[in-house]
Amino acid sequence: MSINKSNIADFITFLYRKRKGQDPPARLKEGWTALSNEEIADQLSGLFHSWGLTDEDKRNEINAFFKETLFTPRPQPAPKVIPVPVSAPADVPVTPWPAPKRRKKWPFIVLPLLLLLLGYLGYQYLAYSSMQYLYTITDNVLVRDENKEAVARMDLYEVKGPIPSFQKLKAVDKEIYYRSIDNTSNQYPFRKVLLKDNGFLSYLFKGKKDIGYVNTNYVVENVKEFDLYQTAFKEVKNNRAENADLKAIYRKIIIGSMSQDGDLESKYIALHTSGIPRSAADATYAIIKQPIKENVQYVIVAGLSDGFYYRFAGDIKNNDYTAPEKIMVTMEDKTEKPLNGAYRFMNRDGKIILYDCVTNTPTYYEAKKDANGNISAFVYNAPSLLEQILPPDQPDTAQ
Repeated sequence: MSINKSNIADFITFLYRKRKGQDPPARLKEGWTALSNEEIADQLSGLFHSWGLTDEDKRNEINAFFKETLFTPRPQPAPKVIPVPVSAPADVPVTPWPAPKRRKKWPFIVLPLLLLLLGYLGYQYLAYSSMQYLYTITDNVLVRDENKEAVARMDLYEVKGPIPSFQKLKAVDKEIYYRSIDNTSNQYPFRKVLLKDNGFLSYLFKGKKDIGYVNTNYVVENVKEFDLYQTAFKEVKNNRAENADLKAIYRKIIIGSMSQDGDLESKYIALHTSGIPRSAADATYAIIKQPIKENVQYVIVAGLSDGFYYRFAGDIKNNDYTAPEKIMVTMEDKTEKPLNGAYRFMNRDGKIILYDCVTNTPTYYEAKKDANGNISAFVYNAPSLLEQILPPDQPDTAQ
């Protein structure tokens, strides 16, 4: 059984009594009964979400309602008593009923219009109160208007600039709008957002200039997930090159993987650039991005603020992520341990090696792959006699 137009008024009364101990206003019930069955389902989901309740809580409330209404007997109306007419005595004159007064028609015209207006306002208010925030997962996410012009942007951290910058914006609805951003036929998924939130009246009388569109690939609805993004990349944001190179898809892989391990929620990506020469920082990098399937699956290797280095793996298309795994290192004496310390990565003749940020020197530890071809460890590779005499030149940084 489900909640629909035939029982929504009783269900709202049930919830209202349970939460406030009294019957709801008549106009509130009328507003709900004016909705279609699909609108009722959507608005109920938004209502329970605004109370902080889960879908399981919603089902429990609905089951409790049906249990009460189906198994609790309702009071039966008293039977109607039809009075037996009594004939008046012949000598008593019968006074005729006065002619009914002619009623005015205008209340019967205004009242339905008023009810329709109240129903519309109630529906709009419920839509406004159930609006959810969208949070950005990266920087410089453009928000475009109906004419495809950039009118705002979304950033993980506050940005001062010529156009407004937001970290979160309210979604007008849950629809996905496929739109182009230029004169080509390429279409991208967008969510419609409210650029100004000055209360219900501003929402009710919003115009085109108050509405924007943001690409769904760069926003999330979960504030906890947004907090993970802010925490994980708080050091990366201070390095222009690393921040620009860490595209949204890499961030999704890292956060999707980190969210599988609650012990890593407060950790962040460590770059280890302080204390090393600028040339060394420019010639090395802190994050390895290994594509498994382009734009879908990646393995990311990076160090966290706890000093250890991890492998983050995930599949964007299937929203499938594995918990972070510590990167192992095989020492010169063949012993193994988790890689720990201050290292960055270098490209030497097409091979990825560790750069020691403490001694400011390249090492002879080389990246190795597992049976699936994914980087999982670093192994000591003894230098040749020539390398011992003539250390190799500073390598380039191409990954």
